[in-house]
Amino acid sequence: MNELEEQEVSHYSTIQQNELKSEIQVVSHKEDHSIIKSDSIINFHDILTQIGFGRFQIMQYFVSIILGIMEGAQITIFTLMVPILKKEWEISESIVSLQTSFIFIGFLVGSMLSGQFTDRYGRKLPFIFSSLLTVLICFATILCTNVYQLLIMRGFMGIFVGFFAPCCVTLLQEITPNKLRGQMTGSVTLSVAIGQLYGFFMASLIMEGINGSWRWLTFLGSLPGLVALILSLIYIEESPRYLLLEGKYYEAFQTLKLMIRTNKATEVIIWSLYMNSIAKKTEHASFKSLLNGERLQVSLVLWSIWFLLCFSYYGNLMTMPQILYQLKDDESQLQQLVYACLSDILGAILATLIIDIKGLGRKNSLIIGFLIASVFSFLQLYEYHKHFAILAILQKLFLSMNYIFCYQLTTELYPTKLRTTGLGTAVAIGRLGVILMPWSLSNHWSISPVFHSFLFRKYFCLFYSLGKSLDNNN
Repeated sequence: MNELEEQEVSHYSTIQQNELKSEIQVVSHKEDHSIIKSDSIINFHDILTQIGFGRFQIMQYFVSIILGIMEGAQITIFTLMVPILKKEWEISESIVSLQTSFIFIGFLVGSMLSGQFTDRYGRKLPFIFSSLLTVLICFATILCTNVYQLLIMRGFMGIFVGFFAPCCVTLLQEITPNKLRGQMTGSVTLSVAIGQLYGFFMASLIMEGINGSWRWLTFLGSLPGLVALILSLIYIEESPRYLLLEGKYYEAFQTLKLMIRTNKATEVIIWSLYMNSIAKKTEHASFKSLLNGERLQVSLVLWSIWFLLCFSYYGNLMTMPQILYQLKDDESQLQQLVYACLSDILGAILATLIIDIKGLGRKNSLIIGFLIASVFSFLQLYEYHKHFAILAILQKLFLSMNYIFCYQLTTELYPTKLRTTGLGTAVAIGRLGVILMPWSLSNHWSISPVFHSFLFRKYFCLFYSLGKSLDNNN
């Protein structure tokens, strides 16, 4: 250990042993390793702004995007497998609904567990272990010989994918400068849409209608996850924001130094007890803490929105292939499903462009998205046989945009120590809507969010979060 590192260890040991005044020291390293200190108070937003968005964040986003591609491919494979399994294993509609429910029950359980583990034990290890288990389950699905084995595998896959999503979003949000958070969130959602497109491309190569090997399709859809798992072991680092709030100053400083070195920044920043003073005022992660004081209203509104959004979006996603099949539109079915994936990509791009615009941002964009999606939902009731595909695709476009707005809004409305718990619980409530969706919809899956949009409008006036610092939302 060199002289500079010894100084750092001594500094952090002193902090942990004594009640010091809350301050942050900005330290510049000269060639002779001398240290220049200042007592100016800054927050983590200022630090990320100084470090900038560079290779460190890009590699972590890259790993997450590849995992998103695998998730999207698995969604596509699941929807395409339904008519194949009906023929191969002669399964009934009730089993199909049960399979869908198993996946999203798993999502619900995984999302709830994710918040508790990630807010208590950090972001890195849950990220890597959930990625590993997701990849293993995807490959294990290939070995299933009957529908009951497949149901079990789908349930486990739902748990691990549900566990991964809140953890991933929280980690990325906490290492991204404020001015880029909204835009970069869209890239992860975009990766799921690209993954769905990848799944359709693989299906077009190895399948003919409802004939072909779903096992080969599952194998090819799982390969991106294997690549991402290897890269995650190399590039994924713990969130320095989380380390600071846990009082692990030396580890946090080492991560910040890595960020500075990787991004070729010029200043090294040492934190002292400022972040720890915030942590002391914040509850430990728990479901109960989401219902304390004014946070109760925030949580209830967010849960309602997530429930509605997931019901609508996955209702569109899961039933579209079946309805097209019922309409005897086999010739262009795959083409229309590809258009639906492209609508997700377009939605992610549009959401990225408008999410940080003042006057729109998260709140108003979410309301507008629900209103427009509900218009297309109503139109499907009257134009069901003629224009179902185009109306469903346009509805999916705006619902996919709302997914990005919802993720961003939720992470900005909870403090760091509750962020993954808040996001995971909200996503879990949303998955509950998906669990109910297969049992409550028959030929027409359309649901109108119009009344909900008007109901929530007055509440959203309280929850404006455009560009909000993640350090100042207690």
